[in-house]
Amino acid sequence: MPVLWTAKRATPMTATERSGLGPARTEIRDTVIRMRADLAHRWTLAELAQDAHLSRSRLGGLFVNQFGVPPIMLLARLRVREMARLLRESDMTVDQIEVRVGWRNRGHAAEQFAKLMGVTPTAYRADYRQRTRQTADDLTGCLWCGQPLSATDDDRKTRRSDGDPLIHD
Repeated sequence: MPVLWTAKRATPMTATERSGLGPARTEIRDTVIRMRADLAHRWTLAELAQDAHLSRSRLGGLFVNQFGVPPIMLLARLRVREMARLLRESDMTVDQIEVRVGWRNRGHAAEQFAKLMGVTPTAYRADYRQRTRQTADDLTGCLWCGQPLSATDDDRKTRRSDGDPLIHD
């Protein structure tokens, strides 16, 4: 019967490994870090391969092995992820966000976003804001029974701000 055991890691995990890149080759890790640092740059496979000192086909193969997609597809995913974050956290227009993440063509950006997220950027933002509003509205009542709570100037008078059923009827 085989003996199962795990060895302790000799060195602590790097920030890159904790970020989900895993124990990648240095060239791959550095390429992803470069792309993340400047999403607005018009990256080409030739430029990424040259920076990594690899052929285009070797770089593409290593990316597919590590991430399951070629470098330019990973770049599109990174752009969509940043676009989604900016749609949630900023008041920038969709056009401004698209340019900021590196897409010059609005139609292409919306197509890539919809392909990966399932909705257009505008619909994504509207849905996020709707859900955020509903969540905020849901928190204005008693957490136990849902009864609306009266606002007080001094929450200490009510003893609990979550609507303890022993405090209100």
